[in-house]
Amino acid sequence: MKFRKELDPLAPYRPPRVAEEAEADRGAVGDANGYVKLTMNEVSFGPLPEAEAAMREILPRLNRYPDRHAGSLREAIAGANPGTDPRNVLVGNGSSEVLLNVLQLVEKPGEVLFPWPSFGLYAAIATVLGMKPVKVPLAGDHRIDPEALLSAVTPETRAIILCNPNNPTGTHMNLEEVRGLAGRLPESVLLILDEAYHEFVSDPAYGGSHELALETPNVVAARTFSKAHGLAGLRVGYGLAPEHIADYAERVRFPFSVNLMAQAAATASMLARDKIRERAEFAVRERERLGEAFAAAGLNYVPSQANFILVETGPEVFERRRVLVREGEALGFPGWSRVTVGSAAENDRVIGALEGALPAEAHPAP
Repeated sequence: MKFRKELDPLAPYRPPRVAEEAEADRGAVGDANGYVKLTMNEVSFGPLPEAEAAMREILPRLNRYPDRHAGSLREAIAGANPGTDPRNVLVGNGSSEVLLNVLQLVEKPGEVLFPWPSFGLYAAIATVLGMKPVKVPLAGDHRIDPEALLSAVTPETRAIILCNPNNPTGTHMNLEEVRGLAGRLPESVLLILDEAYHEFVSDPAYGGSHELALETPNVVAARTFSKAHGLAGLRVGYGLAPEHIADYAERVRFPFSVNLMAQAAATASMLARDKIRERAEFAVRERERLGEAFAAAGLNYVPSQANFILVETGPEVFERRRVLVREGEALGFPGWSRVTVGSAAENDRVIGALEGALPAEAHPAP
């Protein structure tokens, strides 16, 4: 049997420290001797109490298929984004499925553009769908370069995926910058805004992309419940789009892709968005604390608007205190580490790892 040759470069994700991450996942909260897992940009809190209650209530009904349309979830999402109708809402098994379904709508063959380094799944999805991934380098300050993206557009360009804030750098474009990019794109080019980390952005000029998506025929915003909502294990994401895009995305979505438990928990969590906002504000404060610690240690880092920070030092520095971080080599930043913002205690471990673990010249003079 022969397989498609363009799939040969793809490989499953194999984390380099499987045993250690498994130990961290099993460990007791507050275990000072166990591993702390700060590799995958998860929040260190579980689901909200409201989401836990919704899941318990749904348990006796797990013999039934979920609402195929996820109507209650769509209504909750629409209610959280003023001016949005449930018909503008896409749902999926994580925001990854939302991206996949939207990209299935464009004509093929063709090219999918995205800044680089960024989320590695974009290239994989484009390849699986028979399109050519095109990586457009970030600017020298690790920010997304809209002029470079526009210059890379060709007659073969079908879509641009903009991770905003960008993973792994944490840099972002504000709404007017995104609006300017969208306004200069041909209407035939779909602009997908991957906003997995949007709750953690503290720049007031960032918000409002749902309005841009509703008023622009070729813009989609994709978001997730895996980060600020603490529901990564349930795999549920959503998108906001013009009705004609949402309609076609629903036509290609796999039936029942958002399970019953995920729908119940995500709906309850979205309705308790004030509590999610409080969580995000805590993460922002802790992000600032980590940034100050990196600066005090003389380390170069990229100021972030997400729940992680990219810092120029190897992961071995943190592992001395049994803190697992994401290796920069796999993210396009050799010699760097991406550190997820954890709980206050976990972040204390990160800061403690800097003490005595760096060469003398890395520490500022007293």
